[in-house]
Amino acid sequence: MRILQLCPKPPRPLRDGGCLAMDALTMGLLKDGHSVRLLVASTEKHPSIKESLDPTYVASTRYKAVEIDTTLNIVDALSHLITGESYHIGRFHAPDFERVLEEILSKEVFDVVILESLFMSSYAPSIRRFSDAILLLRAHNVEHRIWQGLVDESKLGFRKLYLSTLTKQLKEYESVKINDFDALIPITKEDATIFRNVGATIPIHVSPFGMTFEEQTTLQTKAPNHIFHFGSMDWQPNIQGVKWLVEEVWPKVRSEKPDAQLVLAGRNMPRTLISDKENGIEVIGEVDCAAEFLNRDGIMTIPIHSGSGMRVKAVEGMSAGRPTVSTEIGVCGLDLVNGEHALIADSSHEFASHIVTLLDNPELASSISKRGKEHIRSTFSNSKIISDLVKFISSI
Repeated sequence: MRILQLCPKPPRPLRDGGCLAMDALTMGLLKDGHSVRLLVASTEKHPSIKESLDPTYVASTRYKAVEIDTTLNIVDALSHLITGESYHIGRFHAPDFERVLEEILSKEVFDVVILESLFMSSYAPSIRRFSDAILLLRAHNVEHRIWQGLVDESKLGFRKLYLSTLTKQLKEYESVKINDFDALIPITKEDATIFRNVGATIPIHVSPFGMTFEEQTTLQTKAPNHIFHFGSMDWQPNIQGVKWLVEEVWPKVRSEKPDAQLVLAGRNMPRTLISDKENGIEVIGEVDCAAEFLNRDGIMTIPIHSGSGMRVKAVEGMSAGRPTVSTEIGVCGLDLVNGEHALIADSSHEFASHIVTLLDNPELASSISKRGKEHIRSTFSNSKIISDLVKFISSI
């Protein structure tokens, strides 16, 4: 197939879960013998640095980046508030990007156009005008659910009211626009159910994030000697989750295990999060290599309480053999069995208790590590996921 993939940010470098998910699809389709062309938005938050990319990757994907301005603009935000249009979507619609897209479509024929996330959906009319390709929306999340979680955790006031209005507009847009496509590709079964409940009538195929499991990482056999959180800290659910971990969970862990150590890693670490030696907290910020960081004798935590979609870091960490303590949302879409593949809890007391249990029981930590790794590697093989996706596309 000849495929055009539209991305709201550059997939590479692989800086966060969204980048990893987009890149896994690109590379999986290329490996399966398909032609993939990448058109990506380059923003201030996620700039494209083409010179840093592998020339082979650039050539094989015919990589093209277009700068767009997604920075918060008060005038535009108020304008969208008055008109009732979603500002979340409007920020990603740029005349320059649309022009380049139309130029590509007028010169090339594609069998499939994949739009990565709802933020690319405003370009659907242009694609319809210039192409007969099958149009797929790959939904990394149910976007309005993420924002609803932020609304629920906000204090009463103007910010809560404003976020609530934006979320309502986004939900209305999402529930209507998903039917403008030929098919919807959510990442989890849970998200597929939500999309059906909000009005999706088009064909749906669940296609989770997949990995290539060629390397053989070492299972955790030593007793865990620390706890860690690893994730991009420019995403609000991660920020709120880590705040909950540090303020509500960690004191309970330290009361039982005074020598316990917590390591916080991830790019764009908020300035409010600093190392606290007295309380056993080390903040190291961005790491050079995720795989090297995950090769440690520690307990991985996923403390988020809002959001949707799949946590790529859960797949990465568990496939590397790390015993995991998570909230329900943190491992959504992974089909885990609590107590077998990971320990799962939503209350701060139970979350802390799970951490202490793994610190005190290296045999249990090893068992969780082994079974979690086996489950992830048998379920989330990228080649199988891509094969199933291609079969679905062929069917429509």
